Amino acid sequence: MSRTSEAGLAFPADLEGWRRWSRTRRPIERTVRAAKHRLRPAPQAAPTLHLPPEGEGEVETLVVLDVLSPSCRAAVLDPVAHLDPARTALLAPAPLDPTDLPTQWRPRSWSAGTPLPGVRQVLTLGTFNALAEQVVAWARPRGARHVVVQHGLLTRWAPPLADGDHLLAWSVADADYWSAGRSSITSEVVGSQLLSLAGRQPRVPLKSERAVMLGQLHGVELNRREAMRTYLRFGRSEGVDYRPHPNERDLASRAAHQVMRRAGVRFADEPGSLLDLGRPVVSIFSTGTLEAAQRGLPAWVAHTDPPPWVEDLWERYGLSRWGADPTPAWPSPPVEPAAAVAAAVT
Repeated sequence: MSRTSEAGLAFPADLEGWRRWSRTRRPIERTVRAAKHRLRPAPQAAPTLHLPPEGEGEVETLVVLDVLSPSCRAAVLDPVAHLDPARTALLAPAPLDPTDLPTQWRPRSWSAGTPLPGVRQVLTLGTFNALAEQVVAWARPRGARHVVVQHGLLTRWAPPLADGDHLLAWSVADADYWSAGRSSITSEVVGSQLLSLAGRQPRVPLKSERAVMLGQLHGVELNRREAMRTYLRFGRSEGVDYRPHPNERDLASRAAHQVMRRAGVRFADEPGSLLDLGRPVVSIFSTGTLEAAQRGLPAWVAHTDPPPWVEDLWERYGLSRWGADPTPAWPSPPVEPAAAVAAAVT
């Protein structure tokens, strides 16, 4: 197998194959979460459709926000402010705070099949998400256009796009990578709203030369043993402090933390955001590396023996290896990415 094939998408067109692979990742953590849910089931919020006020006109654009993380909000929710609120509806897994919305929309519970006969375009994070899949299955046979907006770094293990999708990508390289040469997918480049927002913020003053290694033990893409080898080396030999990801709360991650502490790795346990530390940043491939570079902090990537897909990712995003000059900030786009997304959708 060539290095190119080892770097490309593992599932370029097989969504069900990607889902089967996803279900095999972190089996212990999945079992523990399922047992906890059975013992103490959490209340399930109903998907909520946020509609324009009565009499505002027929909805033409339906925006689907499957995930409420900061990167997904930047990619999907920020463009809503640039769309006509009288002709736009927003679907989310739960009711959104009114302060997140550009107008006084009417929330109502949603179920697959809710009639929105005038919808001409749907904006989502991709049909690999549950709500987006249901909406697109309803909208596409009615002639609606489906637009997918990129919200984060693309790895070899990114879920595939669906035939007929129109992709709004961070870069030409990402558009080519995610579409995987499939003629059924079209694309255009809009940039990254997440990185654009970071680049518009004041530069962060450097308070210490001691770097922070961003933990990624929670990620399903990485071989945990190889990640640990990198963290142990940098924590002991390179004088770098380890900062766990907020999602590293499962048993396996906590056990790995104990191993690192006993091996002499220092942890960056200070509260607050990463940027508040004012320290250089290093990761295997975290988006935090690019965000730090956007704010003026020295930032690098590192791996003791990077597989081809990691090296490909480093090159695609212009990430500098540890020991080289720091990662440069991405240039500011001529049009705010959120506005470019809205323009591309409509």
